[in-house]
Formats: sequence, structure tokens, C-alpha cells
Amino acid sequence: MKTWILAASLCLLTLGGCATQNKNASQQTGSGTATSPQVAWEQRQADFARMSSWRMQGRVGVQFREESASFGISWLQNGSDNYEMNIKNPLTGSVVAYLQGSANKVSLQANGKTYQDANAERLLQSQMGVSLPLDGMKYWIRGIPSPKSAVDAVKLDAQGRPQTLQQSGWLVEYTGWQGDSAKAMPEKINLSRASENTRVKVLAKDWQTRF
Repeated sequence: MKTWILAASLCLLTLGGCATQNKNASQQTGSGTATSPQVAWEQRQADFARMSSWRMQGRVGVQFREESASFGISWLQNGSDNYEMNIKNPLTGSVVAYLQGSANKVSLQANGKTYQDANAERLLQSQMGVSLPLDGMKYWIRGIPSPKSAVDAVKLDAQGRPQTLQQSGWLVEYTGWQGDSAKAMPEKINLSRASENTRVKVLAKDWQTRF
């Protein structure tokens, strides 16, 4: 773990009628018509797939095996592949690292140096000591599954929003939303991967979206 993260904070953020769907099962009423939560869930995915860009600002807590850290984050995503991310000191708000990525290249500016790789997760892990599943997170933090792999299971609330989502070996839990509508953006998201003893907590303070 890099020293700036440890110095900033060694503790994680504390974040404070359902329907269940498995990957091979759909929810239906006795008449064969999908229930309201399922319809809303499918509509949410279709609508969010048309989202052209978004920005999320908030805080992230990471626990990876025996190490932990927290930091501020400002994540700007344009389309499915292009993004910019500022990683900030959680106490002062100053930018300590800048990550920029496209489909084939990722660059990281930190400690007065620039590092490059073809894989953002590997680059963050090697240079910052931070383990984040960025490929999946760009979908999961918006409350939708990644279209790149099968969904193992999802548990919906009455509005058709996910309460839990299992995909690619990760369990994603949603414990807070910014609003009550079916299209509300998540506010509190917990990610965990038991096989790697990794936990990630996201507190999304501000969302800006464009369709």
C-alpha cells in the first residue's frame, strides 16, 4: 500500500417486498406476465444503456486482505471506454492521482510521474496499492449489471432496483439511493469478493448524467 493512502486514512468508510431473479429464471405472475419490479428492472437497464456520459463524485473505502484505505473520487465516464478519474486525499480534497483511460490504453499520473498500462486495474494495483474492479464498477455503481458477462443473481426492491447483484465473482449490495424512483442513482454501494478477501465501499455524493 502506498504511503500517501496509508497516511490519509487507514479506516474504511462506514456506510450504513423484494423479488429475486436467477440467471436462468424470470419472474412471472400466474398469467405469464412479468411482475412490476421485473419490468422496471429491464426498463432501467435499457434506459441506462443509452446514457452517453456521467460523473460521480464521492468517497471510496477499500479493504484488500490486511490493508485498508479511503480516498475521495471524481469519476467522469464518456461512453463505455473513455474515462477520467481524480483520486483525492480524503482530508484535504487535493488530487493525489489522475487516471485516464480508453479502450486500449490507461495512464496514471502520481507522485510527479506518469505510468501506462493496457489494464487500469493492474495499473492501480501496482502503482497505488488499490484494488478496484473498474471494468464492472462503471456499471455496478450506477445500479445496473455489466453487459460483458452473465448475471449470477439479482434481488430487486419494489421499484425494480437491485438490492443485491452477483456478477463475475463479486457481490454488490445497494443500501441507499438518491430518490425513490425506479431510475434513482445509487448512493451507498458495497462490493465484496470473498475469494480475494476484498471489500469496496462507495458513497456517491453527487451524480451528473447525460442521455
